[in-house]
Amino acid sequence: MLSPLATPAETTKRMRGHTRTPPCPPDPSEEASTVLGQAWRSCTPTSVPTGERFDLVRVDETLGHLALHSLRVRGIRCGAVFADHGSWHFFVPPGSAALPPAMDWPQAVTYLAGQHVTIPARGARAALGTALHWITRDPPGYLFTAPIPLWAALCAFTARPDTTITGMKR
Repeated sequence: MLSPLATPAETTKRMRGHTRTPPCPPDPSEEASTVLGQAWRSCTPTSVPTGERFDLVRVDETLGHLALHSLRVRGIRCGAVFADHGSWHFFVPPGSAALPPAMDWPQAVTYLAGQHVTIPARGARAALGTALHWITRDPPGYLFTAPIPLWAALCAFTARPDTTITGMKR
C-alpha cells in the first residue's frame, strides 16, 4: 500500500507501467477536437456528456492549482482544464475511475462519468470575469491529463493540505 505522505514524484515512480491509453487519433494535437467535436471550437458554452469519450476529475480551485503546477514542473503532460464557480475540472480518459488496486481518488475529488457538463466557450478566460472559463487549453489540441500522475499529485496535496511549491505563482 502506498504511504499517504508519498510525494507525487515518489508515487509516479512506483506506478511506472500503469498507464491508460485513451481512444485518441494518431495525431495527439487532434485529441480534443476528435473527442469533443464542435464543442471544442464553440463560441458559446456547450453541454457535453461525460462517461463515454472522456471523464472529468473535479476539485476545488486551490487543490487544482497545486496539482496542475506540480504536474507541469515534473514535466508530466497536462491536458485541458476548466473552472466553473470555484471548481477545476481535469479531462481524463474514460474509465479512469477504476485505478489500480489499493488506489482510490481522494475524498476531495468528485469523479464525473455519465453526467452532462457544460464546457466553456473557446475564448473564455478568467480575465474576462466569467465563472465558466478555461484554465488551460495547452498544448493546443491535447485534452487528457494522465490519471495516475494526477491521482498522485491530488493524494499528496490532500494528505498534506499545508503544502506549497516553491516558485508557484497564483
